[in-house]
Amino acid sequence: MTSHRENCLIRIIRFIFCIERVNYVTTIQAGQWPGFMPREVVMVLLQHWFGKVLLVSSLMLVFIVAGVAGAEEVKGKVKAVAVKGKTISVDVPGRGVMVLKFGDGTVFRNAKSVRDIQPDDAVIVSYAAEGGGNLASVISRAVATLPPGVREMKVAELEVLVGKGSGERNYLLIDSRPKGKYNESHIPTAVSIPFAELEKQGEKLLPADKGTPLIFYCGGLTCVLSHKSAALALKFGYNNVSALPEGEPGWKKAELPTESSLEFVKNGNIVLIDLRSPGSVQAGHIPRAVSISANKLGTAEKLFPAFKGAPIVFYGDSEAELRAALETMRDWGYGNATLLPGGVNAWQAAGNALEKGAAAQTISFVRKSGPGEVTATDFKGAVHDGSALPVDARTAEEFDKGHVAGAVNIPAEDMARRFAELPRERRVLFYCSTGSRAEMAYDVVKEKGLRVQFLKSGVEVGQDGKFVINE
Repeated sequence: MTSHRENCLIRIIRFIFCIERVNYVTTIQAGQWPGFMPREVVMVLLQHWFGKVLLVSSLMLVFIVAGVAGAEEVKGKVKAVAVKGKTISVDVPGRGVMVLKFGDGTVFRNAKSVRDIQPDDAVIVSYAAEGGGNLASVISRAVATLPPGVREMKVAELEVLVGKGSGERNYLLIDSRPKGKYNESHIPTAVSIPFAELEKQGEKLLPADKGTPLIFYCGGLTCVLSHKSAALALKFGYNNVSALPEGEPGWKKAELPTESSLEFVKNGNIVLIDLRSPGSVQAGHIPRAVSISANKLGTAEKLFPAFKGAPIVFYGDSEAELRAALETMRDWGYGNATLLPGGVNAWQAAGNALEKGAAAQTISFVRKSGPGEVTATDFKGAVHDGSALPVDARTAEEFDKGHVAGAVNIPAEDMARRFAELPRERRVLFYCSTGSRAEMAYDVVKEKGLRVQFLKSGVEVGQDGKFVINE
């Protein structure tokens, strides 16, 4: 796909040669073409077109110089994307977090649109300064390249393999991500062998039979961990090595189930749901589980956390009921719902005890704040008593339609050049309509010696300054 600058150059070249074609035809029709000898005709044509080639070459040089002078390129990992605000933040090695705008003229490569770009994706961004900020002309996902000798596997093909009975499975599916990522959510039948561990311990982590089909995956198209692991396997002498470039995100995008580990169920900040009948729950259930029978789940939406990113883990006796539960969660907008394979049997087999008696009937989930985050309660209190300055990271147009009382407006994309406007002694709280641009603003100034935090949740504000926080 060509850029705006390239399209302009193409149009100019076409225009020049169209004019010359018209001039040539007009001259002939007017009977003005002189009766030169063939040698003279050739010389005139050469002189005529040589001048035009020089003109076109000069124009091309101008465009190239303009491109070099006006555009820059950075590489890094995506921190956050604000679709509504048309803003993206990229963590650039050696430069920190950069916030860039994108617009209707921005070209997306290796992605259909900005919605295909996710946090942690590796990207290459071409941009230029415009209106006091940085406007991206091209955003490319840096898709990892498969090493020679590694076969590409598609999600549909892996789905068939995973669906086979345990006696028919002759492959080893390997999650190359860090163990924590595996514990939270992994493709069924996968084992965890992080790339760093494989690099350190070598082939002793892999099957003795070098002909065993090995399938590696990690965090999606821009993740290189699976590709590096597959290259190591080839180096170790394995001769049937594949990789799933789409990784765990591609598996989830296909609406296929993922699983959580026992360790995550035991120690993670999760919502654990027992889908079995009340009698089975009474006889013994996993500690912390909430009892919601599969046949009552469809009417229990109000019981679930307002925070749609809450990790929700289901277990039960019926695979069909478990899959239906995941579909219900997707319909309700919960993107981090998984299954515990084996349920209570797997729990006991690992040496863990069940609790007997009635399980909880209500869900109690408190989202843990990450670095730099302010809780909704703290945000409300600080705004109410005036102990903090709320800073709206949205655009000026959005700010004018309604903002938190007492707030000032510094759009996230302007923060790098306007952070000096922030007070050094007073606490500053960033907010926006989704939490994404607030986090972008925070990332830009977090190392500037200021007392800053951001609200991860979205904020809806009326013209009267009253606001509602959507967690």
